[in-house]
Parts: sequence; C-alpha cells; structure tokens
Amino acid sequence: MSATKGVDLSLSSNAAVIEVPVEVLDAGPRWSYGSLAANFARVQILVAWYGGDPDRYLEAIANGVEDEDDTDFLRHIKQRLHVEPSLLADMRRIVGEFAARFPAL
Repeated sequence: MSATKGVDLSLSSNAAVIEVPVEVLDAGPRWSYGSLAANFARVQILVAWYGGDPDRYLEAIANGVEDEDDTDFLRHIKQRLHVEPSLLADMRRIVGEFAARFPAL
C-alpha cells in the first residue's frame, strides 16, 4: 500500500474548475494593513531606532526619512508620556518580549 493509503491523487483532465473571487490590492503604505499592527510597528521603531524619543522620530519625519502618517500617533504618544511616564518602560518591555519570542530568522 502507498503512503496515501489507497487514495488516488492523480490529476484528471476533466477535473472540476472552481473559480474563487480574489481581491487584488495595490501596495499601499505600510500602515494601511490595520491600526493595531501599524501602531505596534510604530512603537517598535520608536523604541528601537529612536531610543523612545518621539521628538527624534518627528524630526526624522520632517527630514523625509520616516512616513508622515506616523505624525498623529507620535503626537498622541508624546502627550501620553507626559501624563504617564512609565509608558516608555512598558513599550520597551513589550518590544523586548516580542523580539525574544519571535527572533529574526
């Protein structure tokens, strides 16, 4: 008996064709794929590349290095950090835990 246990997996010329509708999306900005994923990516960039300093990140945007779409998020984070300074430590911990569990391949 074969590894397929007797199931015939041969291709047939008269096999049924099933058409499935597919939506094709143009490549858009990296943040257009969902706000949760976008915000996590922004936090990771803020922590890893800009040392947790929203002003440095905003300066990079002003210099054309980063995406202008990040501006509102960074202004919001700046306000939250003013009210809740421990937020930066939380963001660093979360990014660190994620990196430890899902290392780059």
